[in-house]
Amino acid sequence: MALIRQMILEVVQAMILQIGKRGFTLIELLVVVAIIIIVAASVLTVVPGLSERANIKATRAFIDRLEIAIEGYYNDNRTYPIIITWPGIDDLKTALEPSGTTTRRYIEFKDYELVENASTGLDEIIDSFGNPFVYVNPGTITTFAYDLYSTGPDGVSTGPDGTASFGTDTDDINNWSR
Repeated sequence: MALIRQMILEVVQAMILQIGKRGFTLIELLVVVAIIIIVAASVLTVVPGLSERANIKATRAFIDRLEIAIEGYYNDNRTYPIIITWPGIDDLKTALEPSGTTTRRYIEFKDYELVENASTGLDEIIDSFGNPFVYVNPGTITTFAYDLYSTGPDGVSTGPDGTASFGTDTDDINNWSR
């Protein structure tokens, strides 16, 4: 930053000395281009990390919303939503936002939070990375009655040895570790 500040001061001083002359020298133009390149490079290296962190935070917030809806379902029915097909996210969506007018809705999904599963034709709840959530009832990892997790930025849930980790991969976002 000190180097950039020094370069800007030199350009300004050169401009002041040349009052009355028309145009800029080649050196002045090169200095300005160099400053723009340095600023652009520093911004472009920061932006990808910010985007991923924002998606992780949005996914955690979405898991919190889903947990509130699941607990509301539990309070009314004295059972957590039951899964019929793996990975259970189709069943969770149907339980929390039923299509009937007489059934209570526990959550209202936005269009960008759902994607149609090509094989089942049912809507799946997706995270900020575009990957479907996984809902398991009864839970296998948590002390809760269910496990709810996102496979994170990479879209897979595998351990270091390549086997399935079921939400415990380092980049997975789940409801049991905060």
